[in-house]
Amino acid sequence: MVGVGFVMQQQLQLKKEEDKMLKNNVLYRLAFPSNHPIPLRTNGWFGKKTLNKNENPPKDDVEIRPFTIDIDQSTLDDLKHRLKDTKLTESLDGTNFRYGFNSKTLEDIIEYWQNSYDWLHWQKELNTNCPQFKTQIEGIDIHFIHIRPEKPTGVVLPLLMIHGWPSSPFEFHKTFPLLTDGSTGGLSFEVIAPSIPGFGFSEAPHKEGFHCVAAARIFVKLMHRLGFSRFFVHGGDWGSFISKTIALMYPESVRGIHTTLHFIPNRKVLISESQRLMFTQLEAIRKNWYLEGGYSHIQATKPDTVGVALGDSPAGLAAYILEKFSSGLDINNVYKLDGGLFNGNRLTLDELLTNVMIYWFSHNVTSSLRFYRENLFPGSGAMFKFNLTAAKVSSMVPAAYAVFPNEIVRPPKFVIEMSYGNLIQYTELPRGGHFSALEEPQLLVDDIKRFARVVVSRL
Repeated sequence: MVGVGFVMQQQLQLKKEEDKMLKNNVLYRLAFPSNHPIPLRTNGWFGKKTLNKNENPPKDDVEIRPFTIDIDQSTLDDLKHRLKDTKLTESLDGTNFRYGFNSKTLEDIIEYWQNSYDWLHWQKELNTNCPQFKTQIEGIDIHFIHIRPEKPTGVVLPLLMIHGWPSSPFEFHKTFPLLTDGSTGGLSFEVIAPSIPGFGFSEAPHKEGFHCVAAARIFVKLMHRLGFSRFFVHGGDWGSFISKTIALMYPESVRGIHTTLHFIPNRKVLISESQRLMFTQLEAIRKNWYLEGGYSHIQATKPDTVGVALGDSPAGLAAYILEKFSSGLDINNVYKLDGGLFNGNRLTLDELLTNVMIYWFSHNVTSSLRFYRENLFPGSGAMFKFNLTAAKVSSMVPAAYAVFPNEIVRPPKFVIEMSYGNLIQYTELPRGGHFSALEEPQLLVDDIKRFARVVVSRL
């Protein structure tokens, strides 16, 4: 009997372990979301002032102020000097981008940056074609682009567009004229594209706790301040998760959500062999994430340390950011000498450098890295605390998902359906990767408009 009892005890322990593993399984958590509560609609404070216990924060200045990018000559001269004094380490023969950014390619980029790239041209382009504004929300200035159709015809819908890292609203600049054009199909958008606080020209939060939930709350406040009680929202990268959080917390404000990335945690999947075949690609992505995701672990734990180096060296900043563009365009770019940045992609070196310049001039790179810690730090990060990946969006919110072939994650349709109660569009597109708005703006805009037409037609 003692032997039988021991076996039964062992079996019970094994069952507990299996149950624990099952509940850590991505499919289980997607199909049966935990009871983590949807974040409360509280207010936050991220301004400089330190509040005493029970002290109410100062009232925000609700004025919408025009904003113009104006980088002075001394800052441009300082950049030139720093580029001139760059110290490069020779890359190993034949490694291309497998060890990181290739020094020969970086040398070519620095030469172009110093002698051919024209920031003043791009500054004028942004100021002329992308009307920009700032307003204070929860103690910090929020920068945003706001573009209305020049000749509105038919239906005009408000659209909130949210970028990710290492990006900025500049990522969407090719889509703006396409989105605001209603000459075909009778539908266009009034576009609002904010910089996530701590990114681009938005003020960096001065307090801990600025994560997806805080960003979602602030962006809804921005839209309401602009007079939009209901709106469409699109996001890629972090923008996808902020968009989903908005739909979770404020379903009555979201007329439709369109995203291009869905995060699947790196956990062992316990499923049948027939189901495993459907996850072959996802298993490969887990391997690629091990090879490509080191930056995420650094940023989710000690962002300020690497931020010192990136904020002090423009060449280092470019290498760090553009390496992510290289792999985001195509994971196989690691085998190319130029990392796929010069040949065979739809981005110009000018566009890539303009994105880097926005990080350099705003001096916000460290605060942008902190967003990873606030969301992904084990246990306390918002993605874990609020179970944002597995939480299911209400069926009252129409949803669409666009799958680009070179995106870092390509979830099957049934996985997306587990997170959105009303998925009405799932599109597999023929080209493009992680930075779809820059790579394939027409494909992205067509998919957003197709989704919006379906939503509007159902009313």
